[in-house]
Amino acid sequence: MISFEQELRDKHLKITPQRMVMLRQISDNGHMSIEELHEQIKSIYPSISLATIYKNINALCEANILREIKAPTQKQKYELSSDRHIHVACEKCGKLEDIKIDTSSLQNGCANLSGYQIYDVSAVFIGVCPECKAKSSAC
Repeated sequence: MISFEQELRDKHLKITPQRMVMLRQISDNGHMSIEELHEQIKSIYPSISLATIYKNINALCEANILREIKAPTQKQKYELSSDRHIHVACEKCGKLEDIKIDTSSLQNGCANLSGYQIYDVSAVFIGVCPECKAKSSAC
């Protein structure tokens, strides 16, 4: 179990009930947009503003507790920063999933071609998920 309190302390961030519930929601749901997160949290803290969510998301991303995922044609989503991985996104339903594969050969190849020192990878493959594929072939 992730100790969000300790992680916030380690990053010198204030431990607030709003941050704790945000981290729990993202942990439970995997990938969430700011709007999805706001809707979930409003049921717990009805007076929480969208501005508070944005402010806390930014602080948590800057502290490397959260990562932003940018998929083409979708709103940004956020996930807990953990192991490095890539994503697949369904262009029909918008589902976003983690794919855990070793990206070191891709990173090394890019570093050799570009001369960059590469320390991170962010990739989203776009396609059609099995559920949407099954729906479209049933028609």
